[in-house]
Amino acid sequence: MARRGRVRASVCYAPRVNAAAAGRHFVLEPLADGVWACVHRAGGWAVGNAGIVDLGGATLVFDAGLTPEAGEELGAAARTLTGRAPTLLLLSHFHNDHLRGFEALPDVPLVASEATRALVDTLGREELASDLEHGVARLAETRALAHDDDPLRRACARTFVPYWEALVATAPRVALRLPEVTFGGRLRFRGRRRSADFVSLGSGHTPDDAVLVLPDDGVVFCGDLLFVAAHPYLADGDPNGWLRALGVLKGFGAARYVPGHGPVGTAADLDALSAHIAGLQATAEGLHRAGVLASDLGDPHPEDAAATWEFAFPFYRANLRFLLRRLEG
Repeated sequence: MARRGRVRASVCYAPRVNAAAAGRHFVLEPLADGVWACVHRAGGWAVGNAGIVDLGGATLVFDAGLTPEAGEELGAAARTLTGRAPTLLLLSHFHNDHLRGFEALPDVPLVASEATRALVDTLGREELASDLEHGVARLAETRALAHDDDPLRRACARTFVPYWEALVATAPRVALRLPEVTFGGRLRFRGRRRSADFVSLGSGHTPDDAVLVLPDDGVVFCGDLLFVAAHPYLADGDPNGWLRALGVLKGFGAARYVPGHGPVGTAADLDALSAHIAGLQATAEGLHRAGVLASDLGDPHPEDAAATWEFAFPFYRANLRFLLRRLEG
């Protein structure tokens, strides 16, 4: 991969509108002139965040949410905001909540790392098959959590009932689109208004995660390498690689970091996530030394600042079990 450069942290951009535009699935937050974060709207069918970037003569869409409905909304927003249809679609990683919205934009080239394309064609297909087979049952199980005594389980229901409703309704219509354009390391886009670097950071949240860096705007679209006020999901990637990637992201020196989940963040949110992942590793190591097996873990709850983060159930327990299994060999 080419040597990374430092992003110039820009002066905070004052949007031309008084309030962020809201759709059914996303809330659009201006970050710079011609740059928007598309933040998942609670109850919508996006689940993951996305982005729209006007290069000047071309429009990039970064990630597309869980459903074709979310992707359709992004395409319409891109046309309204930039005056043109999306030119290229950029995929950060293979997970369904960032990929399947692209089904609504079949005529626009989809760009991903070579590794991510292979993952879509393997693990992505397995994920789709699982959603088709188990979606109805998982929706029923998640709805039942709304009446649980545990507030973390009730919070899970509020978040994940719309997720499973969206999958049950849309997964049968998904053909699972494969990226037509692939790259290794870094891909640079140049327009009349700005340039943008699409950079693969290797294994972290998944076996390969790519981010979009806007050098002149102080903005980085991080995909799921960053969760803000939300628990990460470790089990498809490598925690040590993730910590390394967070260091790379911080080294870009950006003013705004757009996460895959949660509100737009800053470098402080990179630090918070790094500390949380390192803390999970330390907790798992302590449990392992005490003879606790992943199969016997029970249902631990986070006790630090992460207790108030979204996805505390089921991700906190899932992450500790994953780390214990690694330690068990």
